[in-house]
Amino acid sequence: MSAFSEFCAHYFRTYFELHPTEAIYYGIEGYDHLLNDYSDETYKIEKACVEESLHKLHQIPVEDLDKDQAVDYALLEGRLTIQRYEHSKEDYRLKWPDTYLPVDAIYILTVRPTNDLTGNLLSRLNRTAGLVQQGIANLSRPDANPPRLWTEMAIESAKGGVSFLDGLPNLPKIQSGVKDIAALRSAIDNAKSAINGFADFLERELLPRCHGVYAVGEEHYNLLLKKKHFLNHDAQRLLALGEDLFAKTKQELVALADELAPGKDIEEVARKIQNNHPSVDQILSAYQKAMESAREFVREKQLVSFPPKEELHVVHTPEFRRHEIPFAAYLSPSPKDPNQVGYYYVTPVTDEDLLREHNWVGLENTSVHESYPGHHLQFSVANSIAAASTLPRLMNESSVFYEGWALYCEQLMQEQGFLKSKDHRFVMLKDRLWRALRIIIDVKTQIGQMTYDEAADLMVRELHFPRAQACADLNWYSQSPSGPMGYALGWSIINRLRDQERARLGDKFVLREFHDKLLSGGSISLPLVEKRHFTA
Repeated sequence: MSAFSEFCAHYFRTYFELHPTEAIYYGIEGYDHLLNDYSDETYKIEKACVEESLHKLHQIPVEDLDKDQAVDYALLEGRLTIQRYEHSKEDYRLKWPDTYLPVDAIYILTVRPTNDLTGNLLSRLNRTAGLVQQGIANLSRPDANPPRLWTEMAIESAKGGVSFLDGLPNLPKIQSGVKDIAALRSAIDNAKSAINGFADFLERELLPRCHGVYAVGEEHYNLLLKKKHFLNHDAQRLLALGEDLFAKTKQELVALADELAPGKDIEEVARKIQNNHPSVDQILSAYQKAMESAREFVREKQLVSFPPKEELHVVHTPEFRRHEIPFAAYLSPSPKDPNQVGYYYVTPVTDEDLLREHNWVGLENTSVHESYPGHHLQFSVANSIAAASTLPRLMNESSVFYEGWALYCEQLMQEQGFLKSKDHRFVMLKDRLWRALRIIIDVKTQIGQMTYDEAADLMVRELHFPRAQACADLNWYSQSPSGPMGYALGWSIINRLRDQERARLGDKFVLREFHDKLLSGGSISLPLVEKRHFTA
């Protein structure tokens, strides 16, 4: 075993011992019964581990690594550098109230393979009260000062989590896989009581004194651009790029709106398209049909090579996540799942304005983005390739790649004739405008040049979003600095790479081969993929 392989084995073993709830996301067994420990002692060990690991990593000669190992090394070095910086800046345990909500850690057992469903469920449910008590103790400290928004989001998550736990015994996987339903119900009741108590603490005691800010600041943001996404951009350069793309896309959109309906503006054309939508009870089946059609088209056109096995289930968004997912989202398969089962979430509609966003044209566009050849195909392909599914790569994904790819797929499927009407092009451009605006908002809110309310106003004004949709979008922006900018930036990089490869290869250029090469490195930083696979 090489020095780098030994380092990785030791680092990840230690990491999952400190963060056991993350293990199932990467197909690592042995931790599915545990919840994370947020005690002072464990936090001290966590910080020391980062320092020690970074020091040891720097002792490994990079020149001794092969090309794929060099990529993994860069990803780990970047990850640890960011973690060291963040530890020096603040204690995340005092800032993130939803850290102490185990609902997602319980939910994931119901949709990912686990070696002992009953035992692991009962264990995590029974550990919930202890986790919640740690949260109350940590967040009661005088220096605990989360952003008010995050505390409000945690309250919503807690309430949604209780509703999820209420329905847990009725899930098909639970009914078929859990023998002692009585023990399960008892554990659920105890967990619900603990979560309700935590929500009460958040609302009555923590919320009134929450004055923290979520903006990370320009120095931190630039570090993420450099060490997570491996970009040559700083925040100001990225902002300029976003503003330029927004202006150009809006110009295209205005011209197309006038072509579709002379004398009408973007909002009027969008409203006409949005008024043509399925009924509330048709939405899930409409997304299912759109997903299946996209899959068949990609296979027929041979746009991307499919992995040996993959499945995609279209389901309702779990209740505890609906406040941050207004329309649709995706959960990728476990890297170790032989069937590569992913989940395409669609959030049930309760508001007429939101129903219009599920219009027939829009849901076809969204299905391309989330399913085929978008996220689901992308992640299931990566999981089928050994070099693309190492732990350094699985744990250091970049939105510049995975969201850039999904946005590129919307364009690709229009080019290939699947999204073939002018209405489809209009929606695609409107969505690209949204993603360009995400660059502007992501940068400005995270470096302190724009408030949450100013960002919401901008989205309502420029995108004509219902304010509830704008706020749901902004909620996850606030917790994902440098994530929202990845869509449009990644899209532009992929198009540049495609143009380069077409110019280099001429008549020998094959679109499927380009896509296969692009996806062969995993969902990591696009500059690293470009350097590894597209540089001689």
